[in-house]
Amino acid sequence: MNYQQAELLDRLAAEYTLGTLRGRARRRFERLCADSAAARSAVYRWEDHWSVLSRTVQPVEPSPQAWAAVRRRLFGDDAAAPAAPRVRRWRRWQLAAAAGLVAVALVVGLIVRQPAPPPLQTLAVLGTDTAHPVWRLERRLPLTSLTIEVVGTVPEAAGKSYELWALPRGAAPVSLGVLPAAGSAERTLSERQRTALLAADKVAVSVEPFGGSPTGSPTGPIVIVTNVPAAG
Repeated sequence: MNYQQAELLDRLAAEYTLGTLRGRARRRFERLCADSAAARSAVYRWEDHWSVLSRTVQPVEPSPQAWAAVRRRLFGDDAAAPAAPRVRRWRRWQLAAAAGLVAVALVVGLIVRQPAPPPLQTLAVLGTDTAHPVWRLERRLPLTSLTIEVVGTVPEAAGKSYELWALPRGAAPVSLGVLPAAGSAERTLSERQRTALLAADKVAVSVEPFGGSPTGSPTGPIVIVTNVPAAG
């Protein structure tokens, strides 16, 4: 199986985060995530996607007719006949299991109908030189957020933070937030940040007090300046 294929990684990450990837396939994917930043990024994206989806799906109470149809399919026409307590408990358990399967099917149906998110595109690789990358910036179109992934060794800066800045042409720098020290992070852009990044031909990284600049402008040394293509 070629795990370098982005489409395959995305499908496996979707099944893994939903819980439908089982057994040896799930264990193989977990081992892959331990070694592959691309696999971990795919998992993070799908976790965010499911989180948003779960907040948009409204709970629906099935009608009595629907429950009656489920009972007939599971237990036959005698489902309404009196049953011993143990049998009734067993049938309630079966009904609950069937309801769970129906819920999973509904969620999967919603997922299948959801259009695939646009692919991530690399906006910039940040490092002191091309041989030592530290962070990778990625975006989707339309530009509403940035995905920032640590791809190298973050230089030590005791008690300090590295902050990312958009450098719009002819205007003051605009903060895009503190850069992660490990793993990856997805940042939703405010309208001001989005406008600044769309107008920028460079981004910069400065060393700031822990948590970021207290003034809204760079206060520490600028350690990285990198060109970026048109972000829109």
